[in-house]
Amino acid sequence: MKEEALIEQINKCLEVRLQGVTSFNQNEGSFIGYNPIEKIRGGLFHWISVPFNGTGIFCQLRCPNQTQIEQCGDISTITREKLENNQCDYEELIKLRNYQENICRMTFNIPTFDHIAELVGRDDFVISEKKKELAELDQKFEDNKDSMSEVEKKVLETKIKTIELQIGFILPTDTMDFVTWWAMGNDISDIKKITKENFLRAAALAKAHNKAPSDYISGVFTDHNRKDIDAYAAQVLNDYMEEKKAVDGKFKWFKFGKD
Repeated sequence: MKEEALIEQINKCLEVRLQGVTSFNQNEGSFIGYNPIEKIRGGLFHWISVPFNGTGIFCQLRCPNQTQIEQCGDISTITREKLENNQCDYEELIKLRNYQENICRMTFNIPTFDHIAELVGRDDFVISEKKKELAELDQKFEDNKDSMSEVEKKVLETKIKTIELQIGFILPTDTMDFVTWWAMGNDISDIKKITKENFLRAAALAKAHNKAPSDYISGVFTDHNRKDIDAYAAQVLNDYMEEKKAVDGKFKWFKFGKD
């Protein structure tokens, strides 16, 4: 077949496939508002390179729906970032890891979470070494706690808690962080672009017009984002009002003095 004829045939095929397509950007206009993750991504299942201790492995992930995400726990998309940056106590971190593990259980399709658990196993070499290290640290703490300073105790307790987390969950931390981020749609949602001022304005307008704050914030969002936006906007407004009361009270005291 001559080159010109081949090019003409390819162009005809492209014209058929691209009929009605005006943009290659899925997020441009089409999905403004609150939509299911599956709709925004263009399908229920996707092959994604998932990090396992820094090594990317292709897995088939399933897009969870809003109900499934809510069944995993009550940690929001907005406040989860604080927990993942270790700005939380040990109990909050355990809550986060349990939440992430629940997300991973329903998101992994090939392989399934249970299959990964079988492959990893709780008695492999790495975990066995971690258990041995944990036992040694526990013994060290018991033998020396009376003679250690508070700083030394805190350092050792942090090491113990870190290892407890490592052996308490099947998946590595980077795996759970990534799958949760993907399942929540953080790579396709505009939720991280919303500023505190945006939340405050939306909450004030919602209160004035008896609507939801999410009605006053536009962009590409998952349907699960709506609940998070409404809750966080209300919190921002409440914090603002409390702060304003405190400032007004100080101003009155400064202006009029004590009785």
